[in-house]
Amino acid sequence: MQLTHITSSTDPLLAHVPHLYETAFPEDERTDTARLIEMVEACPEMTFNAIMDDGTFCGMAVIWELGICRYLLYLATLEERRNEGLGSQTLELLKAESPLPIIGEVERPTDPIKARRIKFYERNGFHIESTDPTILNEAHTHSTCVLQLISTHKLDNLEACLHKVVDIVYAGLHPKEDIHQ
Repeated sequence: MQLTHITSSTDPLLAHVPHLYETAFPEDERTDTARLIEMVEACPEMTFNAIMDDGTFCGMAVIWELGICRYLLYLATLEERRNEGLGSQTLELLKAESPLPIIGEVERPTDPIKARRIKFYERNGFHIESTDPTILNEAHTHSTCVLQLISTHKLDNLEACLHKVVDIVYAGLHPKEDIHQ
């Protein structure tokens, strides 16, 4: 298993992304699919990784380099390849790339599937850093999207990391919207 960095919005591997993206993530946690693909070239802080196994596309991992931390925006594997350890292997590769903490957002554990997602990240070295990252929850464009912050490290600079996510990631995802309303 390896990660293949996609740097062109015309990369043939991206043909696999719309179905995976639109089925793996709830609508209120996604940006427009076409916008996500265009960001491959438009956002230098974003790295779009195809999860590959024996030359076959198995999933995606999207991470943002924010200088003081790395933000895991999306991690998903194809439904038929789930429970094979690809997500865990992907997280190990991402952690090995940089000593910076990796942060991300997870849904609150309001049902068994959401609780299972949190346990997956905990098994892979993450912890709940904040159960109410107000800065992020207020910045989401969907008011129904209330998430928790996870991290691979205890953050001494939590507020600075949150502001980086809003100012760089969310601004990149929603460039024409006022995300601070």
